[in-house]
Amino acid sequence: MPNPIPHFKYHPARVATKKAPCIEVEREIIHTIEYPDEFYKAFGYAPNMGKAGVLPDEFIWSEYIQNSKSDFSACIQIHIMEYLIKHSGTFIEKYGIKCAAWLDSHAVEKCATGKRCAICKLEPFREI
Repeated sequence: MPNPIPHFKYHPARVATKKAPCIEVEREIIHTIEYPDEFYKAFGYAPNMGKAGVLPDEFIWSEYIQNSKSDFSACIQIHIMEYLIKHSGTFIEKYGIKCAAWLDSHAVEKCATGKRCAICKLEPFREI
């Protein structure tokens, strides 16, 4: 039986309460996002999108959460894990081994099948 992967929940910044953006697991905030640009980049948001008037949190909401054509929940989890592996010691300590193993098995599977995910806009997980 595969190890269950924890569900990561992203909380955007709250201007009214001056709360920084953060990531929660099982009702515990495990990471405060100090450099939001790095986090948004993991989802395919580019600086030129901001110049065109697209805000990062609106981009994530419309492309991944509100998009009724596709279920991007696994995609969101993969990219949050990738971000956390690079930026969160707390994540590595609590979940790193389990999630690294899951990402490794995902990579093996995508290489074995050679299939492309036509709807995923992100690299390097476009191929499944």
